Amino acid sequence: MKVAHLTVVSPGQCGGLYETTRELVVGLRARGVDSRLVDPIGKYHPGGTDDRGATFGDMAWAMNADVLVSHSGLGKELEATGKPVILCAHGRPLSSWLTEMSGSTKIYTHYRDRNRQDKCKAVVTFWPEHKPYLEVMFPDTPVKVVDASVDLKLWSPEGDKVAFDKRFTNVVIADVWRNDVDPFVVLNAFALWAREHKNAKLHLYALQDKKGPAALIKRIQDDGNMGSIKGLTKKLAPVYRGADLMITPHTIGTRTVREAMACGCPVVQLPGPTLNGYVADFTRALGRSRQSWRREAEVRFDPANTAEQFHRVLEGI
Repeated sequence: MKVAHLTVVSPGQCGGLYETTRELVVGLRARGVDSRLVDPIGKYHPGGTDDRGATFGDMAWAMNADVLVSHSGLGKELEATGKPVILCAHGRPLSSWLTEMSGSTKIYTHYRDRNRQDKCKAVVTFWPEHKPYLEVMFPDTPVKVVDASVDLKLWSPEGDKVAFDKRFTNVVIADVWRNDVDPFVVLNAFALWAREHKNAKLHLYALQDKKGPAALIKRIQDDGNMGSIKGLTKKLAPVYRGADLMITPHTIGTRTVREAMACGCPVVQLPGPTLNGYVADFTRALGRSRQSWRREAEVRFDPANTAEQFHRVLEGI
């Protein structure tokens, strides 16, 4: 079976969608499925080269594929073939809806149109929490849940690490903020926790807009708890290896969660609406060994499991 995975190809960049797709292609190829990455907008067609085990195909190869997997759109040429399509919904439903409501990309309209097409054989999400929202938009198309993955070789406790000052407890925030999630909760939670842990230092990564949370950041600086502030950072593995804790407002296994955990970094996710419960989790997370966090990542985010589950979706269409 030839399976073309259509995504904007960006090796070496920060794109979580691309990395998730690449891991899936590597896993499927290990299972004997001829899966290849194909850029539908034609900007990156390296042909037979590969990226860390994921082989690239060009548009000519995709035109002869048995199944098209849309990760970021197919393009008109492939749409016209009428080949079976699996839609991978990488975006969080609320973020996708807000994007369309803002007048930008019409993601939800695309979902509605895709559901009407006989060629759309399945929708795949990597998070069970998203399934009911997708089932609203895809009443006529099976919605399948496949485990999210992380490259356990690339993201591991072994390797270079950032030399944080070990006199402090170094806490990292590394999310790329979207329209449905912002740094408000995590900044407040850290500020409260730091009042009981005077040696805490916060390090902000991937902060696109320093103006938004400026007042909160200055409050943390006034308390003497602000460390480094960075923009988008391509190499986060050394950061996670060196940090004592990563905090995030996400409740699902986002790329940030999976990558940090695979590096053995303790992770605290937002447990619910109360801020005090979130703050209490900081101390509990630090009480677990880094080895236990790595083991959890190996169980929850093994790309081999993801490929096996996706393979079953392919066999069912």
